[in-house]
Parts: sequence; C-alpha cells; structure tokens
Amino acid sequence: MIRGFLQRRIRVMATLAGIGLLLATLLIVPARLYAAQAERPDTTAPDYTWNQLKIGAGGFVTGIALHPTVAGLAYIRTDVGGAYKLGPNDTWQQLITASAVPNPTPNDYSVESIAVSESNAQTLYVAVGNDLNNQNGRILKSSNQGQSFSDSGQRWTMGGNADFRQGGERLAVDPHNDQVVYFGSRKEGLWVTTDGAQTWNQVPTSSVPVGSNGGNTPAGDKFVVFDPNSGTTNGKTNRIYVGVAGSGVYMSNDAGATWSNIISSTLVPFSAGVASDGTLYVGLDGSPGAVEEYSPSTNSATVISPSTSAGDYEVAVDPHNAQRVIVASAGVTNGNLWRTTNGGGSWDTLQTSVSSSTIPWVTNTDENGYLSSAQITFDPLAADKLWFPEGIGLWYSSDNTGSTINWNFYSRGIEETVTTDLIAPPGGSPITNIYDRQGFYHADVKSYPAQPLVDNAFWGGTSLDYSGGHPQTVVTVQVKNNYYPSLSGRGASSTDGGKTWKLFGNTPANSVGGNIAISATDPNTLAWLPSTGDFGQGNAPYYSSDGGQTWNQSSGISDSKDTHWLFWWGAKRALASDKVNNAFYAITFSTTTSPTGTFYTSTDGGKTFVQAANSPACEQNANCHVYGQIHAAPDQAGNVWSSAGSDGLWYTTDAGQSAWTKVTNVQEARSFGFGKALPGYSYPAIYLYGKANGDSALGIYRSADKGATWTLVSAAPLGIFDQVNVTSGDMNVAGRVYVGFTGNGFAYGDDQSLSQSTPTPTPAPGGSLPAPWQHQDVGNTGNAGSASYKSGTFTVKGSGSDIWNTSDSFQYVYQPMAGDGTIIARVDGIQQTDPWAKAGVMIRESLNDNASFADVLLTPSHGTVFERRPTTNTAAVDTAGPKGAAPYWVKLTRSGNTFTAFTSSNGKSWKKIGSANITMGKTAYVGLAVTAHSYGTLNTTTFDKVSVTIKYNSIKTQG
Repeated sequence: MIRGFLQRRIRVMATLAGIGLLLATLLIVPARLYAAQAERPDTTAPDYTWNQLKIGAGGFVTGIALHPTVAGLAYIRTDVGGAYKLGPNDTWQQLITASAVPNPTPNDYSVESIAVSESNAQTLYVAVGNDLNNQNGRILKSSNQGQSFSDSGQRWTMGGNADFRQGGERLAVDPHNDQVVYFGSRKEGLWVTTDGAQTWNQVPTSSVPVGSNGGNTPAGDKFVVFDPNSGTTNGKTNRIYVGVAGSGVYMSNDAGATWSNIISSTLVPFSAGVASDGTLYVGLDGSPGAVEEYSPSTNSATVISPSTSAGDYEVAVDPHNAQRVIVASAGVTNGNLWRTTNGGGSWDTLQTSVSSSTIPWVTNTDENGYLSSAQITFDPLAADKLWFPEGIGLWYSSDNTGSTINWNFYSRGIEETVTTDLIAPPGGSPITNIYDRQGFYHADVKSYPAQPLVDNAFWGGTSLDYSGGHPQTVVTVQVKNNYYPSLSGRGASSTDGGKTWKLFGNTPANSVGGNIAISATDPNTLAWLPSTGDFGQGNAPYYSSDGGQTWNQSSGISDSKDTHWLFWWGAKRALASDKVNNAFYAITFSTTTSPTGTFYTSTDGGKTFVQAANSPACEQNANCHVYGQIHAAPDQAGNVWSSAGSDGLWYTTDAGQSAWTKVTNVQEARSFGFGKALPGYSYPAIYLYGKANGDSALGIYRSADKGATWTLVSAAPLGIFDQVNVTSGDMNVAGRVYVGFTGNGFAYGDDQSLSQSTPTPTPAPGGSLPAPWQHQDVGNTGNAGSASYKSGTFTVKGSGSDIWNTSDSFQYVYQPMAGDGTIIARVDGIQQTDPWAKAGVMIRESLNDNASFADVLLTPSHGTVFERRPTTNTAAVDTAGPKGAAPYWVKLTRSGNTFTAFTSSNGKSWKKIGSANITMGKTAYVGLAVTAHSYGTLNTTTFDKVSVTIKYNSIKTQG
C-alpha cells in the first residue's frame, strides 16, 4: 500500500502469505496412502516453450535509474515484479531470473532501490527484499548490466513492497569512484562500501542517525544523493546528502568523513535532486508535506512548497536548467503537479492527460483520475523528457512546457501483476483475474488486451468460474481494496465467454472478493464464498437463483469462520462447482492438530451444504488455509480434487461418499488446475505447483494419468522463481499450462511434442460415410458427435461451444484436400439448440482446435456468416452474410491462400460474402461443420447436394 495516499493500493507479494505461515507450525501427521488409478504412465518428457501471457505492466513501478552518459541505458524497479532493463525495440527485459541471481528467493522480486555507476556503464546495484521483521534483504551487484549478479553476504532489513518504497533512491554510486556506494537502510542506518560491494560498513549513527517516523513502517535513511559538481577528495565526491526520517537532511562536504544536519525536520525526506548550480531541492512527506531548497554557498534552507496541503512530494530537477523544477504530490492528477522556472519563486499548476500506443487497455481505465506517483525524474541526456514511474507502469512526457503534461505509456515488456485466477473454458479464450485492475479477456494470448474485464474502475479480481454445461457463461467476483482497510465487493457475469460483462444486480451482505461458482446445469444458479480482511475470520457462502439479482446466505457449514480468511491470499479456493451436475462444493480447514478439513456438498443450488461422509486433509498447520484449493474435474461428475499445502494432493470420485485418495507422488500442493486430456488419455490433464517425485524444490508438474505419475514441466517458467497463485491448463489446447505469479503476471507453456499432433479420426460406424469422408469432434465438445449418409443426405450431430475465438469445438465431416478447390452444400435443416448454432462448409488446415480455417455457415436466427482464423491460434473474425434460412446453399472456394465465401437460395444464383487471405498449407481438410453453440448438447443438421472439387488432383466427390 502507499502511505499517505488517498488511494491505498494493496500489492500482494509472496511473503504476505507469511501472515498465516508464521502462525502455522508444521505438523507431520501419518496419512494413509492410496494408489491413484492410472490409465498408463506418462513417460514422455515434455518439451515446453514458454511465453508471457501479455497484459502489459499493471503494477507499481517504484523507481527508475537512467545512466547519465549512455543514451538509452535505463533500468526500473518494481515492488513485487523485479527489475528490468530497457532492451531492443523499446521493450523492457526482466533481470531477476533464476540463471542470473545467486541463491534466488521470491523476496528478490521486491526491489527496494536501484542504482547505476556514472563512471562504469556495466555496473548495476539492486537492493532486494521484503521482510520488515527479519534482516534478510541484500544488495545484488552486476558487472555486466544485469546479465548476472553477485551477493556480498551482508544483510539488511528491506521493504521493497512496504510504505516508503517509492520516492528517492536509497542506493547511490559515487559518480567519480565506482568503488564507493552508499545505502540508506530502513533500520540499520547508513552504510558504505569502498571496494565495490565486497564489504560494507555502517556509517556511525552518531554521524548519521538511523531515522524514525510514526506508523508501523520504518522509513529510516530514505535517500542518498551525490552532487557531482562539488569536487573530489582522494578520488571521492565531496558533497553527499542523506534524507533521514524524523531528523531531516544530512550533508557531508568532505567525501563522507564528517556529516552535519543542514535541514532539520520531523517529516520524512522523500525525494531530492541537485541542480547544476549546486542547489538541493528536497520533497518531504507528511500531512502536509513540504518542498525546500538548500543553498550550500549560504548554508541556508527555504520552504518553497507549491501547496499548503499536499504531501509525499517527488522532485525532478532539470539537468539543463537549474531554475526549472517539477514536483508532484501523491496521486498525480489535474492540479497536483507543479512547475517552477525560477527556482521556486513561483509555481504553475499543471493538468495531465494520458496516451498509450502499444498497450490499449491502459487508456480504458480511470487511472488518469489518480496516477499513484512513485518518482519523477528528468532524462539526463534528452532535453525536456520527463520520466514517471507509477502505480500501473512507466510513463514519460516529451513536452513539459505547456499547461498540460501528456503522459505516454512506455511499459512494453513489463509484466507486473498479482494474479489470482485464470480459466480457459471449453471453446473459449483465456480469462484472467488480477489485483488492482480486475483482469482481462485474452482474445489472443500474444497480444495486449483491449480493456479491463468488466469496466474501467479500480477493482481486484479474485475468482472466476464457468458453467460446465454452458461454458460460454462465466462469472467473476472482485474486491475494492484501494481504500484498505475499508473493503467492498461486487460480481459480474458474461454470456459470451468473457467478451462483455454485466454486473450482478446485487451483492451479499458480506462480499469481499473470495470465490465464485456457477452451476453446470443452470447458469442462473450461483454460489459466492466471500473472504474478509480479518485474519482468523471467514464467511459462510451465499447463493443466488436468479443470476446474481438477489442473494441469500447458505446454511449447513458449521465452521464457516475457517473457509477463506484473507482476500489477498490469491491462491485460496474453498468453493467449486461440479462441471457436470448441479452440485457445489466447499471446504473448511482445521485449526487444531487434526489433519482433516471438512468437505461439504450442496445439491439444491447452494441453499444448503451438507457435510460429506469423508473429507481430505486440510489443516492450518500444513498451510491449507493459504494454499488449499478445491477444483472439480471437467466432464467427470463427482470428481473433486483438493490441494492441502504440505499435506499433498487428494481426490474423490464420488463427492466424498467414500474415502479420499491421497496422490502418492505429490509431497506438497499449492495450486493446481485441469486442461484438455493429452493424446491417448481420457482424463483431463492435471497441472500442479508444488513438489512431486521426492523433489526438494517447488516446480510446475503435469500428470496425464489421473495423478499416477508426474513430470516436472519447469522449475522456473521464463526464469521466474516467484511464488505462484494460479496453475491451470487449457480446455482447448492439449498440453498448455498457465502459471500465474504473485508479482510477475502470467506465463504460459506449450508442449512442443504435441503442437503438430493431429487427432485420430473417429471411424464412421459400419462404414456409413462414403469414402473418402471421415468424421470426428474437433476440440472439447462435451458430447461425442456422429455422422451418417443415406440417399444423398448427410446427417451430422455435433455438440460444442462454438467455432470462434482462438479455438473451436464442433463435429467435422471431412476429407483431405491437396491444393485448390471448392465445396458446395445445401443446409437442408438445422436444429435450433441456440440462436447461434452453426452448420455449413469449411476448409481447415488441421484437425487441431486452434487451426487456421475458413467457413461459410448458416445459423437458426442470425442468417449466414463467413468466418476465418487467419493464422493458427489467433482469434477468428467474421463477415455477416444474407439473412437466409434452411434450406440454404453455401459455397467456399480456395485459390492459393485466398478463400472466398458465397451463399445462394437456389444453388444457381450465388452472392459473394467476401474473400480473405489465410495462412494455410497446401494440404488441408475440407468438409461439413456443425456446432450446437451449447456445450454438451447435440445439434442435428442435415446436408444434401454436397460436392467437393479439388483442382490439384481432379477429384470430385458428390453426395
């Protein structure tokens, strides 16, 4: 959170879980082990490639270090997402990786300070750590611009995600001596190294005190600033300034030999800059704060504050104009940014605007109403360029002379969000939840989202769910946490797979985030288990039978205080919906020495929860109150899995009627989820963040065989060793796993050994399709389709959610197509399983659900449509055609990579809908496609007058 700001942002870092972990004494309890039922061992070692699921910044960039002589050499620090270097193509690159940092720990992603060396452009210092109760923070040094780091072994108390993390830098390298570095700590005073960080020594506290301030978070010695124009003594810069909380500003004029208090103040010196004429400008934090200037020549300080009420001042001094200073206070909004061009004699009040050319969702938020400032600084080399690290990313302004400062978003490559949930429903695209900015619908995993999930407001998304029988219907719940400890919640639903959302008409009495679940059989039936902001206090669930218009509290959970204690425990999942029937499930954890939690089921729409006959392990002593999750396996009624922290992973196949099975090879389970079954397996793939196979370190694992065997997928996806809140598969892409970090956004991995695989066609029963026709379900349809042929008519029964977005689910009757050609068919009749049910002709590059394709389809209520996916694994696009109704003719032609769609009411006069260029290999599949647009429901469609002409080999097939 940000001290003293009207909007207080909760940044959830790895050690927040320690609130509970510190109270949990690990208890080893004998457990009966049951063998998991296996189809066959998953013995193939996966070959994964990893990418960032693009969001684009999203979290607090707390500081920036610009090299004073090398153009373009820039670094930033964040509160929970590590440190970045500006790389090629205006893209930031993460430096805190498993291969670069010695003995890495997740706390390394909370960066307290960062500094460069003016005399050696290769040198970089990064202070990391986030534990105000223990002295375990450290300073990492790089001699190759962050490619690798060393650690001296010295330790300090650091709070990279605590109050006073923004503002001036605690680290400073002597501009004339690369070996001299100062560090202002929070609790241990001022420190200095004179041998390039091999050893560190404390400056006597009698010379520079430790610092003190009110509140629970020590600011200590807040900043260190050198005056590079003050001369040198024995090769060291003479003049050094240190901001000391509760004491003011201290100065040395003899390269650190002696110190004096030049500005006395009970406030916290927050930010400072030295002008080219030697004048020191200081911003002080308080209510109100102040801006002061100090003249070394007269040894005098003057208050020059632009406002009598503002606080938390950040100061930027123009290196090209000693009289020009810009200051900001707390949230940078209209009227909260000032400029002087006469050294503080007078001030102009400035307005702000924002723009973003590369990350579109940013300007579709209310962020410009309150830009949570971290620091402002002029570029030392680019005239009139002002940099602005801020609560949602990094901005800059290249024209600071007018009355309005336009901030341009400059955060490509930065991924710094606290993740809380992700779903990739059958037939749909990934949907994410994060703190601060809700989450996103990801039409394309390789592109930045267009807008936040629900609206433009500041809310933290905490949970998502989809209806097992209607996967296009999804729900989410959120928490309003930027005025902590004042908390509120809300929820929303979507009926188009997460593209658009409608807020619930009402909220329960207690509605602070937590978990949400939606019935598989009735999308209007919801259950909501709110969380709290109070350690030791949970809630009972609430239910709604009208899609969130009204809510009532459920009954039956006797120990509801032990459901979900704290909303910022992003991994906790204590509520789930069955993906086949109408059941809801809930679990509470044990706060005693008993290892067993209490598992509950509801079969009446969430009104009543009944304790099951058997429950899995779930105890506070094993951290189940933080990492415990329950998830129902897709397409498997009554199959519920439960992670129990250090008590491992458990599952039931009958909703707890019989004893739960403990998965033998999993020693620790912190988060998990399901994905599409791997080729050759029928059970959904399971992805786990935990420890398996006796491994001593946490990692991402995969099981294809219902937990019998586990394969390590990655110990550090993308080199990120941050803790993980979210682990989930994709119900449309076999082998894909999503990993959501506690400060580094989402990564996704694809198994390259599966990427080119083609599903095995389903033979037509009894040879009922004429050669060369075959048929199969493409994607996860929820109900197996079928196809038959008789007397010139194809009868096709297909389920599935849709042919749309980045993956499809439908029944396909097809044959190989080598080269150019045409397919014509009359859709004789289409069942109205949904107004957007679809049936028609298609040419498709492969039988994978994310393949490129073109089609011409008829719907029951919306006429015809020409759809295409230009390249594999991208979002489909469409063009509306005539408003025809069955019986209706459709035609699709291919010439090279040009695909053209036609429709006709009589099969003679054809109307062109459009043409498109689609990347597709010469060999493809041509045929008839049917989707019910209703997962698990079969749609029956009949086709006749079917003909396929393939010019490459002059084959013509008619039916």
